[in-house]
Amino acid sequence: MNKKANSVGEMLRNVRAAKAVGDYERAYLLGERLLSTYPLNADAMTEHSESCLRTGKAIRALEWICQRRQSGVRLAAGNREFYVVLEQLLSIRHFPEMEQASRWLIERFPKDDQLLNYLGIALLETSQFTEAREVLEQAVQRLPDNPSVLSNYGYALVSLEKSEAAVPYLRKAIELSPTLFVAYNNLGNALRWMGRYDEAISVYLAAIRIAPEQPYVYNNLGLAYTATRAYDQAIASYQKVLELQPDLSQVYPNYIDALRQARRNKEAISLAMEVMERCAAIPEYWAAFGDVLRESAHVDQAIEAYIKALSFNRSDIQSFNRKVYSNLLFCMNYHADLSADLIYQTYKEFDQRFGEPGKRYWRSFSQQKDPGRRLRIGYVTPSFYNQVCKYFLIPLLDWHDHTQFELFAYANPPCEDETTAYYKTRFEHWVDIRAMTDDQLEQRIRDDQIDILIDVAGHTNENKLAVFARKPAPVSAHWLEYGYTTGLSAIDYYITDQACAAGEGTQQVFSENLWVLDGPAYVYRPDTRTADLTPLPALSNGYITFGSLSRSIRINHKVVKVWAAILDAIPNSRLVINSGDFEDAGVQEEMASRFMQYGIERERLLIGFSTPSWSVLKQIDIGLDCFPHNSGTTLLESLYMGIPFISMFDRPSVGRIGSSVLVAANHPEWIATTEMEYAQKAVMLAHDVERLVYLREHLREELQASPAMNEPAFARSMEKAYRQMWQLYCAKEET
Repeated sequence: MNKKANSVGEMLRNVRAAKAVGDYERAYLLGERLLSTYPLNADAMTEHSESCLRTGKAIRALEWICQRRQSGVRLAAGNREFYVVLEQLLSIRHFPEMEQASRWLIERFPKDDQLLNYLGIALLETSQFTEAREVLEQAVQRLPDNPSVLSNYGYALVSLEKSEAAVPYLRKAIELSPTLFVAYNNLGNALRWMGRYDEAISVYLAAIRIAPEQPYVYNNLGLAYTATRAYDQAIASYQKVLELQPDLSQVYPNYIDALRQARRNKEAISLAMEVMERCAAIPEYWAAFGDVLRESAHVDQAIEAYIKALSFNRSDIQSFNRKVYSNLLFCMNYHADLSADLIYQTYKEFDQRFGEPGKRYWRSFSQQKDPGRRLRIGYVTPSFYNQVCKYFLIPLLDWHDHTQFELFAYANPPCEDETTAYYKTRFEHWVDIRAMTDDQLEQRIRDDQIDILIDVAGHTNENKLAVFARKPAPVSAHWLEYGYTTGLSAIDYYITDQACAAGEGTQQVFSENLWVLDGPAYVYRPDTRTADLTPLPALSNGYITFGSLSRSIRINHKVVKVWAAILDAIPNSRLVINSGDFEDAGVQEEMASRFMQYGIERERLLIGFSTPSWSVLKQIDIGLDCFPHNSGTTLLESLYMGIPFISMFDRPSVGRIGSSVLVAANHPEWIATTEMEYAQKAVMLAHDVERLVYLREHLREELQASPAMNEPAFARSMEKAYRQMWQLYCAKEET
């Protein structure tokens, strides 16, 4: 007996020695030999269990436990020894093995409800969210008062973008277990996805009070702070994450994004370059890197980053891929050297990947097909707050004929303010869709029996194109925001004007049918609070000041070359470049260096950011548009301030926004069709100071009298379009 004990001891020491030096394969082989001889030895089982787990042989460890049971050895109550194995797999994050082991055990012990929870955790951790929800739904039915199960089920629902459904389960988990910080974290995520950021922040802070050393809670807190534009707090949260867990690479995409939104672009790019190697396998990293590259006018590199982000298989979280693809399309619109046909091909790919699947939701409509009845019009946009769309959207809403049209707002603004409150007075029905899933929004639009659904977002952030792909209304159209096709074959019309639709082949680069209005594609109502007219700056300066309030992404190498040529042709002239992208001093100097390569002195370049825009415009004599992506709002603001504006007629339709505005303002003479003509028009204006003085004094009056600010006429034009769209639908249905 003593000899046998010594033999066990010796074999155990050999197993432990192998484990001590990390040789788990040898430890596993020694453990197999040990248990073959002494299968009932508890110490041997404990040692061998870890070796099995470390070498990916979890099932083998479970088989030994089953063998001990069959041999009549009394184990811990219930299946606790099995749970120990699963907990060990969880602690070392071997989730595929944990899934395999859970399934193996469920097959043998189908009445053990707790095993469903372990399987659900393994599925969640391997991003198998749909199956995780199904498994955990069973667990909730069997264990309705188990806080861990409730919390995990809530996590699954949040991961499937069903946050509203998750909230009751997560609140119940917290009620049952007030110190279960994981449930707090999951609830915070649900509230954040629903746009209830302040509530989410409070919940995250509660989780931190319970478990102050959990880095991922700080990461999620940072996301909520970023959403509320509290960028300093967000950045501090991400720094806390790295303090707690320096190797947590998943935090870097969020850190980079917060720096970008705080307009610390140079710092964001430096950080992204520094961590590229460790983050190369994280798609969110490439998406965040693409965003900051885009906003720093590195268009080619941004496109490469987006393509890299899309190269990962993220089928379970399609909204991520969809958002990245929208950002890729957005970026391509600004590229100076890509053809319209090539860009449109990428939009068609978007439709194939994200639009075509929506057709499985298409079904008939119950609306009465009466061509002359009062129509229900739905506007879908996140822009129902103090954002530039108000200058164009409010004039239409103010003049809508409510005897002919019943208006519905499907609103998901990032915040609500005084402008939101005003929008609410313009609609018979206001529907807050921020917490709605795509399924819920589609059904709500159908229940409201919307006749014509208008997308006012395109591929901008928080768009609802995935819902439009499901065709929830008989007629749908895109208008105003974004400035180009959505790419979706599900959307019937793109509402535009003759200036944008002009030219052979324009229809071929739109997925929607072009609907050309009688007049302009939109009208402009300025914010006049600080827009008093001032004398021409050149009179007091003694030189001409050109200017652009455009984002950096529009100022490509072709634009820089032409603008430099204009400055070179007008001695002592200056160039103002002013927008939020140039708040970063490093970005300012990088842009200046592009002009200095053409011999333009640094002191002639006034690059930076100040607000409001009116104060900057008062310093400018002549406005210069970018191409191939024109300006929109800033062009109209310039005209309103008495500033003539040179624009280029370029590829459809982002390259024709300037032409659209200038035709509506009755000044088509400022539209150029070549770079040479563009420069000549700017130089000719600069030499005619008398004309500039006249325009400074009278251009506002001309604009106010033009179609560009004729609000009633525009409203009637849009309503005529809606009525004709509906009539075409009715006629088509009848045939």
